Amino acid sequence: MNSRLYSCKVVHNRIRPRKHAFSYRIFMFALDLDELDEVASKLKLISRNRPNVYSFSDDDHWKEGKEDIKSNLKAYLSSQGVSETPGKITLVTHLRTFGHVFNPVSFYFIRSKDDQPICAVAEVANTFNEQKLYLIKAKDFQDDQFEEKLAKEFYVSPYSDLDTEFDFSLREPSRKLAISINQSKDGETYFFSSLVGEERELTDWNLLKYTCRFPLITLQIVLGIHWQALLLYFKGLRVRPKAANPELQTDKRIYIQKRHHQFRTLTDRQLKNELNI
Repeated sequence: MNSRLYSCKVVHNRIRPRKHAFSYRIFMFALDLDELDEVASKLKLISRNRPNVYSFSDDDHWKEGKEDIKSNLKAYLSSQGVSETPGKITLVTHLRTFGHVFNPVSFYFIRSKDDQPICAVAEVANTFNEQKLYLIKAKDFQDDQFEEKLAKEFYVSPYSDLDTEFDFSLREPSRKLAISINQSKDGETYFFSSLVGEERELTDWNLLKYTCRFPLITLQIVLGIHWQALLLYFKGLRVRPKAANPELQTDKRIYIQKRHHQFRTLTDRQLKNELNI
């Protein structure tokens, strides 16, 4: 199988307006989207669209009105003017762990049917059940790496302005994983983040070891996000309200968790009705 695991380290380093840095260990899945059913059938600890220790749910990712993840991604690429027909697509992500999932960012690496790089897509999520896609084209593809600066215009952190840029540097997964997303404003980079990892075979035994080491990995990520936000608050960083500057929160989708681990796309008004607010 092409699908595999990565033993990873995440590093965040903010240099202004207050210095703040941290790192932590995680593991990630790198899944060939054509192998999802094969992975689920071969491994006892993984299922697709049904509960298990690890569960891949197509509905946890970007929706364009299609049934499965690959069809939705192909529809998105077509809507963005990508004319090449996708072949192999590798998704670096977390799976539902004991029913819970939160992916701060997932990465799609897309190659053509003749195995040429087309583009990469970063699927960024926030803790308000919102997702946004960033398309990084292969126009500057060098050393197996996609690079591009794109306007952020998405509420990720209460301590980060919306009118900043994401500086993407995404190396295609191989024996090593090397990804960075930095943030800059007015030409000055003030926030650095990286995800680096080493390849591991995707087996039930390796998954069992990671389960013992990271029993509630996606819940730990959510708790870690709020803990770091609290530390920044005590360092005196100014909070940007979510309701401010809606015009700078563009092209996002809203999702709300339902029973049976399902999500559906909602408008802002529908979301408020669901939450009775």
